[in-house]
Amino acid sequence: MKFASMKQIIVMTAVTCVGLFGLDYYKNPQLWHSRSVSMARPGVRLTLWMNHLCCLGCLADVRQALAEVPGIDLANASGPKQLLTQAEANMQGASLPDYGNAVEFPISDLEKLDLVAVDKALRDKGFVAGRMELSGVEHFRLEALLEHLCCGMCDRSIPERVAFLKAKGSAGQLKWLDSVSVDHEKKTVAAHARFLEPGKTVDVVEFLSGLNYLGYEPSSLRVIAEEKMQHTNHEGE
Repeated sequence: MKFASMKQIIVMTAVTCVGLFGLDYYKNPQLWHSRSVSMARPGVRLTLWMNHLCCLGCLADVRQALAEVPGIDLANASGPKQLLTQAEANMQGASLPDYGNAVEFPISDLEKLDLVAVDKALRDKGFVAGRMELSGVEHFRLEALLEHLCCGMCDRSIPERVAFLKAKGSAGQLKWLDSVSVDHEKKTVAAHARFLEPGKTVDVVEFLSGLNYLGYEPSSLRVIAEEKMQHTNHEGE
């Protein structure tokens, strides 16, 4: 029996690694681009990474989809600087990763922002955001309204199963999540985020997808900032 030489092993390992990295980039471009997306400017912002945003026609439809969503400053949105026109895109032979791009929206009113409404508006227009990156809020929680919380088993299972999803996240999903709490009377599930450093982001899609995986479809998902949380606590005293 003849074994491979050290040189052959090194070459095979290098080829395998390159192939796997290439496959992951092809299948998950949003994860590779998250570093550039995370370079958020000052102020509360929502950056949407779209796996499909290949031309100016796509960008126009995304802007139109979000035109009526409260809390988003559409006028000051910043998108890709060098998108193809529709005519150019018709003639372009781009590979799949080149179709993805990010659009950044300043948040004009955080209290009015409903991230489920953002997701639904995009889907109604035929889009899905691969990532929804929230930045500029140091202390906050994401509060999801779940119409179906019928019993104590529902209440107990959510924190336990979300913790399981976080533990098995192979690509760092939900690492920003500190804890989860359930309010049965209000039908809400709160995801308490860790301190968000300047320039860093939280991918809201991870939490939405996690709830969907557990079998829940939130009717709203709002960002409760520290200032709002403190104000609410003082009112209750």
